[in-house]
Amino acid sequence: MPLAYPVDMFATLLIINRIVYCGYFLFLILAGTCGNLLTAITLLQAKLRKYTTCQFMAVCALLNIGVLLTNTLNMMLSQGHGIHLRSLFDLGWCRINAFVAQWIRGMASWILVIVAFDRFQQSKVVRHTSTRKSSVVPYTLFISSFILLILNLHYLLFTGTKLSLNGITPFIACIFYQQSNNHIQRFFATTSTWQELVTIIIVPCILTLILNIFIIKNSFLKPVSNEHLKSRSKSRTRRVTTMLLASNIGFLALVAPAQLFYALTFNPQIGMQSPDEYKSFMIQGTIYQCLINTYYAASFVFCFASSSVFRREIKKLFQKLFKSKPEMNQKLNDRHCAANETCSFISPARTSEPKSLSNDRCQEYALEKQRLKRGTISTTEDDGSLEQ
Repeated sequence: MPLAYPVDMFATLLIINRIVYCGYFLFLILAGTCGNLLTAITLLQAKLRKYTTCQFMAVCALLNIGVLLTNTLNMMLSQGHGIHLRSLFDLGWCRINAFVAQWIRGMASWILVIVAFDRFQQSKVVRHTSTRKSSVVPYTLFISSFILLILNLHYLLFTGTKLSLNGITPFIACIFYQQSNNHIQRFFATTSTWQELVTIIIVPCILTLILNIFIIKNSFLKPVSNEHLKSRSKSRTRRVTTMLLASNIGFLALVAPAQLFYALTFNPQIGMQSPDEYKSFMIQGTIYQCLINTYYAASFVFCFASSSVFRREIKKLFQKLFKSKPEMNQKLNDRHCAANETCSFISPARTSEPKSLSNDRCQEYALEKQRLKRGTISTTEDDGSLEQ
């Protein structure tokens, strides 16, 4: 905050910023990390893992965790607590942090384009099975990761400059400094915002929007001939598609407009000219950052709200985790014994064959059941004789 302005003038703004950056951003980091991790685990369950769309979306959930633990965490510490994480040590630490954060953000955007293109290909021709070559996903991720590494290499090589606060205190500004003596720093200071806007927001949004239009057309408006598939398979495929569309719409609705307006209208130099303009400057930045970071924490909400298949797999996963092991073993044993009892009643010739240990336990179970039944019958007969 500028020293020329009295602190009392911005008391309300400071309270709002503290609530947003200390409270809401902490909630986004904790809830988003848990939700995205649960989303990835669910999408990699056996029934959903056979869809390459779900594999890519699981990777997207993990990348969203990376965004929360790099960009969101850094913003929470710097804006809410005054701890500049990227400036704590030397230039190497600053550059590695900036590079990793930008690379993860780029991957989180482009993975939506990749998964939309994958779903578009599958919506053109309906296959008997949704399983594809296991090498498609890792190869695609490797190629896209390498391309984004090249595009963001300047963050690793040139980010940051050493400054002196008040002419005394040394400080590492982990940015491209526009007034630096280094002409490379000045060049990237004027172009990095637009480069980020084009490569991470504009191009992915345009491609995602076009692919989603064709996905909706092929899957819902004019679906391809799929009479050879069972109705359950067709329904599951559409629900997976709906889950993808919900995530893409969330990105287009929250991240794209906020990032676009942030780049076009967010000018700190204009915002410093008067107290009112400074307040407007801070409020705009807070709103934009809330929208952008909310998307990265909401993957679980998008998937859970849009797909009954995802909700069913979540339910099965929790049942596996929280059901006690003895209870599960007893339930399986009872089913096995009941099945063997039925088989022995239908084909008694098989009961004379040698039995394993599990069959002996099943026989004991059947005998105990018969003994209880006989005891109940004898009790009923005794009651009848007493009544006579």
